[in-house]
Amino acid sequence: MAKAQEPRQIIDIPELNNEQGAAQMELSTRKYSNGQIVSAAHIHYAKDGMMVFELYGDFSKTMLRIKGRATQKTLDAQQAQAFTPESIAALRVEVLAFYASKRKREALAA
Repeated sequence: MAKAQEPRQIIDIPELNNEQGAAQMELSTRKYSNGQIVSAAHIHYAKDGMMVFELYGDFSKTMLRIKGRATQKTLDAQQAQAFTPESIAALRVEVLAFYASKRKREALAA
């Protein structure tokens, strides 16, 4: 039996591109050894074949967490449930607001 592939989708967020690279929102559903299946969104920057992100500093959000057997059907169904076109649009708005607030805080601290 083939190992289930963890679904993943990348969405470009060009408004956030900077010297770190091209901003991308990764939407993924992963299986963990504790039996959890977790769908989450996070931002990273892609540049020269590398991905860069700031741990605890870049946007990250868990969308759905369940316990279960991580079959391909389960992973794909959870990915589809967690990341509908409406939830992706809402995440995009949340991401842009997150970074606008982060820039404001950094400007005030400078």
